[in-house]
Amino acid sequence: MSDSIFKRSSITLRAVAFVVAVCMSLIVIDGWRSWNGRAIELRQTEVAASNLVRATAQQADDTIKEADTALIGIVERIEHDGTGPAALARIHTVLTQQAAELGQLNGLFVYDEKGRWIADSQAVLLNLNNSDREYFIFHRTHTDRGPHIGIPVISRSTGKWIIPVSRRIDHADGSFAGVALATIDVDFFSRFYASLDIGNAGAIALISESGVMLVRRPLANGFVGKNVSETGLFRDYVARGPVGTRLTRSSQDGVTRIFSFRRLTRYPLFVAAALSKDEVLSGWWSDTLWHSGGVIFLVLVVAFFGWRLIQQIEFRTKAETEVVRARDALESLNPNAGAARDAGWPHRPGQPPPIRRDARQRV
Repeated sequence: MSDSIFKRSSITLRAVAFVVAVCMSLIVIDGWRSWNGRAIELRQTEVAASNLVRATAQQADDTIKEADTALIGIVERIEHDGTGPAALARIHTVLTQQAAELGQLNGLFVYDEKGRWIADSQAVLLNLNNSDREYFIFHRTHTDRGPHIGIPVISRSTGKWIIPVSRRIDHADGSFAGVALATIDVDFFSRFYASLDIGNAGAIALISESGVMLVRRPLANGFVGKNVSETGLFRDYVARGPVGTRLTRSSQDGVTRIFSFRRLTRYPLFVAAALSKDEVLSGWWSDTLWHSGGVIFLVLVVAFFGWRLIQQIEFRTKAETEVVRARDALESLNPNAGAARDAGWPHRPGQPPPIRRDARQRV
């Protein structure tokens, strides 16, 4: 009897283990699928952000290069032809033509060693002095003949935010003779950034390697010209080199984004493009909730039918146990019943009746 009960209990335990294993397998497989889908989504976003920042950096590089190329010609003309009335008239014509062809320019200007305007691309020459500007002070105190990207300022001629790109002009003896300046309209970059699909909470920024923000989308008061050298993004850029991708929480608006950054090829600037993590994973969350809901429903169905099956097994086990107990009790009350059972009595349906011993002897 004990062996029979043990076998029936083992069947019940195996049934329970099977149902639990099936339910857990469904949950684990769905969890793995969802987590793997999340990792794939984030990886694809990193690639998209990297491609976005590559294109944006190329656009900024080309935009500044066009302005700088114009400055090279201006500096060469001033140093060769001088600043006489006839030479300045020709320079004014050249500046006007180049400013009209380069849509990113707010204007082209030439200043003497005192900071006075001596030529520009505008119709009327303003009687202003720019010796207090950062780019003018830089060239007056540095002999470097390369381009200088200054901090954003508000133009005195147009009232717009501009990014100054400048080159030093020298006298024949190498002394400081003035500055040639090209001003790039910040709105030019803003319009380009607005054309890019970065979601509602995405961001793009053009930042100097000194930590000054030149342009940003979304653009808000206080962003242009802001020093961001203490932010995690800038520190990560300095630590990791010219190209990288990271997940970080923005110090500007508190949104967690996947950032990708890249240094410009020719100039000491870098571009950072970012996509909101919540927006990126919104589709994944929707798919996961629907799929997980279906899996949970399936698990409940399997668990219900498994529970019913286990109940049936337990019911049958109890019934068989009661039958065995009743038979054993009957045998204990009637010792001859056990012998009769061993002899084949009582007769069971479907079996041939036993042959009595005295009947065999008569035959």
